[in-house]
Amino acid sequence: MLFKDVDEIKDEKKEGEFHYYYNREERIAKASPQVQEYYRGGMRPVRGFKVLFNRQNRFVLFALVIFVGSVWVYTGFNKTRAYSTIGDINFELTAFSYEEEVYTSIQMKPNTKTKKTKAAVSENAAVAAPKKVTAEIFVIDPNNQVGDKRTLSEIYAGGEQFLRTKFTDYDIIRVDVILNVDGEEKELSAQVKR
Repeated sequence: MLFKDVDEIKDEKKEGEFHYYYNREERIAKASPQVQEYYRGGMRPVRGFKVLFNRQNRFVLFALVIFVGSVWVYTGFNKTRAYSTIGDINFELTAFSYEEEVYTSIQMKPNTKTKKTKAAVSENAAVAAPKKVTAEIFVIDPNNQVGDKRTLSEIYAGGEQFLRTKFTDYDIIRVDVILNVDGEEKELSAQVKR
């Protein structure tokens, strides 16, 4: 016979004989110094903004300040600025690639902040004088050389208007624009989205 019926091994002690004795003072006396201090009431949690300035978190705060500062410096010196305001006109440059063509668009719309101040000064200033907008568009290749250049112009009379053109894609990575609005110039730059 392969398997025999085996009586299970039973503990000789009865179930009622097991007791657990809990002595809080002995347990705390054997605990680490931090636990003992906590039970005496010496350790209180730090709450609020004081958490950032305690000894353990100084490095985290320092790293956070360095990170925010580097992002701020990077955005300040970044050459790809796709937004600008000239007078009371906001400009936004976008460029994207689709089927070996790079489509470039310059959106022009009124600056609401200057409109509010003009409206506060004079109630009859609803329509601004038309302005001539000239845009010189340069496409830049990976070697930072100008691949092609176009000049577009439009009379901006208010509302939302666009200057659009397309280029044949010969590895164009960036589009630079020099805007001229009634003699005032600004530069825009945008990476080509693929």
